[in-house]
Amino acid sequence: MKIFVLIRVLFLLLILAPAVHSEPSELIATCVACHGLDGRATRAEWPNLAGQKEGYMVTQLTGYRDGSRVNALMAASAQNLSDEEIVAVSRYYAAQKPASQSVKSVSQAGLNVRARCISCHGVAGKTVNTEWPNLAGQNAVYLRSQLLAFRSGARTNMLMNVIANELSDEDIDNVSLYYSQIAP
Repeated sequence: MKIFVLIRVLFLLLILAPAVHSEPSELIATCVACHGLDGRATRAEWPNLAGQKEGYMVTQLTGYRDGSRVNALMAASAQNLSDEEIVAVSRYYAAQKPASQSVKSVSQAGLNVRARCISCHGVAGKTVNTEWPNLAGQNAVYLRSQLLAFRSGARTNMLMNVIANELSDEDIDNVSLYYSQIAP
């Protein structure tokens, strides 16, 4: 019974929370259920947002709002956000400190695959462009799902669709693991 009540509360938050707000703390009330107050995802299939590029997050939230990026949960969360609110939410999460990593060794197979990634996402998984996402410290399950979405065409980006189509399932697993293991 408690889980049913929790699900109903979360559903109401998702539907009602995006209403017009002026403070980031009010704006992120919906976001924290999945992405945490500190931008660290509460489940591996969701992205960490702490320290992510503000410009990238603005583009993605706008895409969810206008339907150019498809995800039912995110679309419901973003549908009532104004441009200013999208910037405020993105700025808030970009300013959060990513979780530190303490991995003794990284996936060597993933290190080899990342050669296709470094020109945009940087040698250390941190981009120099505000419109591209940092990959360092991102959840492997999330990265894998996004690469598979690019490969299938469910998610579109001219360059990423080509790169993802060049990767085998094993390559995707390895590079996703690698980026999840390196410090953000």
